[in-house]
Formats: sequence, C-alpha cells, structure tokens
Amino acid sequence: MCYQNFSHQLVKITVVLLFLVGCSAPAATPIPSTEIPLTPTPVPSTEIPPTPTPVPSTEIPPTPTSPVLIASAEMLIGNWQPLSNSLDAMFLQINSDGTCRLSYELDGLTNTPEVECTYTFDGTDLMITAVKLNGVPECPSPTGKYEVRLLAEDYIELVTVKDNCAPRIRSTRGKYQRIP
Repeated sequence: MCYQNFSHQLVKITVVLLFLVGCSAPAATPIPSTEIPLTPTPVPSTEIPPTPTPVPSTEIPPTPTSPVLIASAEMLIGNWQPLSNSLDAMFLQINSDGTCRLSYELDGLTNTPEVECTYTFDGTDLMITAVKLNGVPECPSPTGKYEVRLLAEDYIELVTVKDNCAPRIRSTRGKYQRIP
C-alpha cells in the first residue's frame, strides 16, 4: 500500500508541478524589433546662404537716337519742297537776310508767295513771324515756334513747338527736301 500511496502522491505532485509550470510566466522569447535604428538627424543650418551679387554689366546701353537739331540759318538757306501730300503743305524759302516765304507752288516763292515772313532762332527753336499774307487767313498770333530736325543731307523736318494757328501748323510742319 505504500506503493499506492506513493503513486498517488507522485501524481498529485506532478499535477501541481505541471500546474505551476503552466501558470508561471512564459520564458522570454525574442520578439523581432520594429524600432528604427537611431541615426543622427542632421540639424538644419541657421546660416543664411549668401546671395550672389549681380555683377554690373560692362556694356554701355544704347541710348535712343536723339534728333540733330539745327540752331542757325546757315544750313537752312535755300528752297525746300514739302514731302507731304497734304494740300495745305507749302514750299519754304529761307533767305540769308532773315526773311522767308511760304507758297503752295514753287514759282510762288519768287512771284507772289502766300506768306512773307521773318525768322530768328531762339536756341534750337525757329521762330517764324508772318509779315504779309496773300490769300491765306490771318492768325491770332503772327509768330509760331518750331524745331528744325536734320534728317539727312538735304532733308529736314519742322516740328511744332508752340503755335496757336492751325492753318500755319498744317502748312509749315512736316518733312522737306532741299531743292537744288
């Protein structure tokens, strides 16, 4: 009977041991790591990168071509034909004695011009003053101010600077060619 007691006891002890082993904490099993290995994080620089300094150009920019202005009568003395097709355009005669003539026809410059005038220069402004009118309307002011631009040899342009006489502006301003 001893043997039976012993085997019962052995069974009980075995059951208790198995129970204890089953209830005990499981042995640590390695778990695969999901952590990212630590690598140094670059710290952004607090320095402001230098901006390139523009290098000034060594080229000289082209300047707009300014007209050559005539400031004396020497280049104007003679007869000038208007290049305009306007019916108001007049032939122009500039004389060395400070007189001038305007006519619708070339032969009118020597016969009976529509306008007999005087001229003077004030710097680069040509002042034309009507003295005698033949068949053209009188202007409120006898004097008109024009700029004379040299376009090329034997070509000029009269540009209105100040004139309150519309008929004189229409007959005087414009491009002219010297008549040989």
